[in-house]
Amino acid sequence: MNCSEDPSSFADRDFHSSFAFWTLGVISIILSFFANAGNLINLFVLTRRHMRSTMTTLLVTLAWADLVPPTVVSMNSILFYYCLPHMNHSSTFLTIHTISRSIFNVFANVFTTFSNWLIVLITTFRLIVVKVSI
Repeated sequence: MNCSEDPSSFADRDFHSSFAFWTLGVISIILSFFANAGNLINLFVLTRRHMRSTMTTLLVTLAWADLVPPTVVSMNSILFYYCLPHMNHSSTFLTIHTISRSIFNVFANVFTTFSNWLIVLITTFRLIVVKVSI
């Protein structure tokens, strides 16, 4: 896009792509729903009183950390594909989209990084337990 183009044509061009709408708008929301459902089931099972241990605490923390990225993805998809296209002013649309995407990406990246390091911690913990028991 160069400076002489109308920003509204840029926004319309993105929304008319049916492939992007179905993959990023619909399928990502469905996958986020299933990811959150799986994490909620993990939390339900792992927070039982008889399941208390160090490993369970790490897995519960991992389930909490894994709840955020799918939620952020679905919120971003809902905002971008369902709410923002109905705005009349293209500059308002582009500004809100840029700001919201930046905020959503920060949340998703922080929690994904935290989740990855929790997996490293769990793996290290399991390695130590296996080596000690041998």
